[in-house]
Amino acid sequence: MTAAGGGSVFISYAGPDRGWAQWVAWHLHDAGHRVVLDVWDWSAGDNFVARMDEALNSATAVVALFSRHYFEDSRWTREEWSSVVARRERLVPLVIEPLDGTDVPALLAPLIRRNLHGLDEEQARAALLDAVAGARGPRTRPAFPGGPASPSPGGPASPSPGGPASPSPGVPGHRPPLPGTGGGGGRGLPSPETLRAPGPDPSPGSPGAEAPLFSSPEERSQARDLAKAPRRPDTV
Repeated sequence: MTAAGGGSVFISYAGPDRGWAQWVAWHLHDAGHRVVLDVWDWSAGDNFVARMDEALNSATAVVALFSRHYFEDSRWTREEWSSVVARRERLVPLVIEPLDGTDVPALLAPLIRRNLHGLDEEQARAALLDAVAGARGPRTRPAFPGGPASPSPGGPASPSPGGPASPSPGVPGHRPPLPGTGGGGGRGLPSPETLRAPGPDPSPGSPGAEAPLFSSPEERSQARDLAKAPRRPDTV
């Protein structure tokens, strides 16, 4: 669409809107586009129909200045925009005055339009250049719409904020909990109750009393002598 690309931009407008047409053509030319505007490029004595056909055939885009005058049946603008639509070429509609829904022909109603009316000059110029340039993708890096993954329902519970976290097994600098001191189901160390000195033997026949190991003092003495006897080296 620029001069370097070999194409041109043809300005289609109604006679009463010539001021808008010259303003649009000037800013497009200033931005580097090749522009065809009848009052700039066609001379007295030229064949109007032939020049219009030539301009439409060489145009990469046709900028149409939508207004109530533009859609009057008596104007050549009807031939211009209908020719573009028939050839499925690119028509860039720019609205230069407020229009009702019935002002725009049904064939042009689906086209996306850009408003130039109601804007100051800088805003209108930016809207004009943006419309002619077409879609160009994002200009800034979009913000990340996601966030940290939340724990799934039924998954492992996260440690409470500020609470002590259980160290993972095998982490240097951390000792795993001793078996039997905090769960785990393994065999633990003997409890303090099992380390206490035994109290007096319960009397025979009382609840909790067990049968004596030796039935007489003689058996106890024999067992003591047997424990003191020397043993074979292979039994140590």
